This record gives sequence, C-alpha cells and structure tokens, in this order.
Amino acid sequence: MTIRRRIALVSAVAVAITIVLISIGTFLGARRQIVSQIDESLLARAAVVDRLRPGALFAVLGIERVDVQRERIVPPGVADFDASYYQVIFRNGGVVNAGAEDLVLPKPTRGDLNPDEPMLRSEWVDGVHLRIVTIRPNEGEVVLQIGRALTEADAAMARLSVLLLVGGVVGIALAAGFGLLVASQAVKPIDSLAKAVGTIAETQTFSERVAVVGNDEVAELSREFNLLLDELESAKQEQVRLVRDAGHELRTPLTALRTNLEVLQRHEVGPEQHARILGAAHGEVEELASLVAEVVDLATDRYEEEAVGSVDLGDVVETVAARIEKRRGRVVEVSSDGSIVTGKRQALERAVSNVVGNADKFSPAQAAVSVDVAEGVVIVSDNGPGFDEQDLPYVFERFYRSDTARSQPGSGLGLSIVKQIVDDHNGEVFARNRPTGSGAEVGFAIPMTVDRKP
Repeated sequence: MTIRRRIALVSAVAVAITIVLISIGTFLGARRQIVSQIDESLLARAAVVDRLRPGALFAVLGIERVDVQRERIVPPGVADFDASYYQVIFRNGGVVNAGAEDLVLPKPTRGDLNPDEPMLRSEWVDGVHLRIVTIRPNEGEVVLQIGRALTEADAAMARLSVLLLVGGVVGIALAAGFGLLVASQAVKPIDSLAKAVGTIAETQTFSERVAVVGNDEVAELSREFNLLLDELESAKQEQVRLVRDAGHELRTPLTALRTNLEVLQRHEVGPEQHARILGAAHGEVEELASLVAEVVDLATDRYEEEAVGSVDLGDVVETVAARIEKRRGRVVEVSSDGSIVTGKRQALERAVSNVVGNADKFSPAQAAVSVDVAEGVVIVSDNGPGFDEQDLPYVFERFYRSDTARSQPGSGLGLSIVKQIVDDHNGEVFARNRPTGSGAEVGFAIPMTVDRKP
C-alpha cells in the first residue's frame, strides 16, 4: 500500500471513529432528552391525582363503575402519543383500566404494588411501546399506573438514526476523499525526491544533488541523501584514483618483465646473464604479486568481516616482531605497558607489520628496530635516513614514494593500508623524524579501553 493510500485510509478511519462516537452520543442524548420530557409529563399528571380520595380519583379518571374482579375490562386498542392511559390496582388484586383510549396496561409486578416513590419504566403492550409511571396515592389505598405511548418518540429516534447513519457514511466518504487529496499534496515532495534519486541512480552522476526545500522531515531526508551522495562521490573518485595509480605502478614491473623476456627470446645469452635475467624477472613477478595483493587489500578491506574484540597491542607487536626476526633476521626490540584496545586483531597485526616492515626496509643491516606501546600508542623507531620535511604530509597517501625511496622495493601502499586500518578503529596515524638524531618514528594511536593487562 502506498503512503498516499495509507494516509487516506488512516484519515478515513479516524473520521469514522469520531463520527461513530459523536453519533452514539447524539443519539443517546436526544433519546434521553425526549424520554425526560415524557417523564416530566407523566410525573406532572401523577402529581395531580397523588392526594385524591378514591371517589375523586375515579371521577377524575372518568370511571363510573368499578369491577375489581375483571383483569381486563376493555379490548386492546391503538395508542395515541398525546393520550394518557391509567390503571388502578386495588389491594385485593383487582385492576381497573381507564383513559382516553381503550388500551390495557400490563399488570404490575409485585415490586410495583408498594412503591415509596414514583417509579418509571418502559414496556411493550400489544405491540405498543409505552412509558409508565407507578405511584401510590391515597396513602397506599390503591396503586396507580399512568402510561404514555413512545410511538412518535421512537419514530423520531428512528429518523434521527437514519440521518446519523447517512451523514456518517457521507462524512467518512468525504474524509477519505479529502484525505487522499491531502495525502497527494503531502507526498509530492517525496515523489520529487524519489524522481531525483532515480535519475541519479540511473545516470550514476553522483555529483548531482537533491534540492532541499523547507525544514520538514522530507527536507531532512534530502539533506541526509545529499550527504550520502557526498560519500558516494568521494568513494567513486577514490576508486578511480586507485585504479589509475595502480595501473601506473603496474606498468614499471610489467615493462621490466616484458623486456627481460624479450631479451631471452631474441638474443643468445650466456649462462650467467641468463640466470641474472631470470632472477630479475622473478623479482618483478614478486613485485607484481605484492602490488596486486596490496591493491586488493586496500580496495576491498578484507578485514571488514573480522569480529571486533579486546586486543592486547603488546601481544600484537610481539607476534609481528617474532615474524620479522624469523623472516628477515632483523632484531625488533619491544616495550609494552599492556594497553588493551577494542578492535580487529588481524587488521591491527597487518598495520603493525607494515610499519615495522617499512622501518626494516630503511634501517641499516645490523641496526635494531624498536617498538614502544604505551596508552594505546604504537611507535616504531628506526635508524634510517628519516624523512625529508616536504615528504612528511604525503607519507600515508597511496602510491606515494619519496625520491630516496624509489630505489627501494615496494609499491607505496603499505602505509596507506595502515592509515585505512587505523581510521577504521577511530585512531590516528603519525610520521616524524626522531628528535634525538637520525631515523624516523612512524606509528598510530588507538582509543584504549578501561582495562589494561597487568
């Protein structure tokens, strides 16, 4: 169901409930008012005869002959709304009916024979709806019942119920129509937003923006969607840049590999030169494999699905140090205060490994690399040439390689992968020259949890 129809339906239901409640209240109020007026008329007539003696009472009622043995002295007739119908009940159970028309009132129940106060009730008599008041005049000598027909009152209430029903149905229909009209106007901004979003999705023009009109919820949705477009545009630009830069970096090892293979195919070379060319080609293949792996890691963030948990940075650094020492023979000195952070262990291992590997690449052969962990901060120090000041702002950019680093193996993606991992952990990266002398300090800071490993 569309929002437009949902709004119209809700409006119709709300109006229907309101109309039903108002109709019920109107019907009950009108009926109460009509019955109240009839009750007042009956009580006024009852007050006239309340203190009359039996003879005077019969004279007022027009009764000339009283036969208390007959339960029914007149045949049933048709009730008149303006007429009153009387019934006198004697102590011995005799009943006498009198009134403007011949209509026999029902014999009262036992509780009606000695009422302390006037008693009002409604009864159906021979198909006629009556309102009856019961009193005890003459200090209880007799019980008098006075009835009045509710025929016209019931007819009036029937006409009112039909009017309320028809009016309610018409009101609900009008409410549904107006609700649909109002809903159409209300969802126009949403339709415009959907059309704009569909156009952007179809054309892939993430530089376009949705017009923001007003300060309502749709305007807020438009602003949030524009923020999403900002992110998509930035991601697309980063993707294009990554592909372009990766293509540029891949040309160098591919060109060198092609050259070496062409030399082997077209020229006669000696065993030593043959072995040297094959070694160089093998090195270019390794370079290509490393570059492709790093590009894939950077583009896909393969650590995204790793579970998040508490990670001891000291344990991570010890693991990486042992691996570097085993593979490259480099001494890695580790100092840790047992900092515990919340994050992904494998991703943090990759970040530490890239930073330590970068330090290993630029450090002298016999020099040690030191790693200090304190308060969630990892600092990797080397004894290499350090950074040129103009290179420091670009150290963590993709494929950036300083002039002094171009002779070293690598793709220029290692530190950019570190930055991506640290950013995912809401941390910060840094690179600077050592204040005490030659060498550089590269590392990152991760927000630390409360607990700490003793």
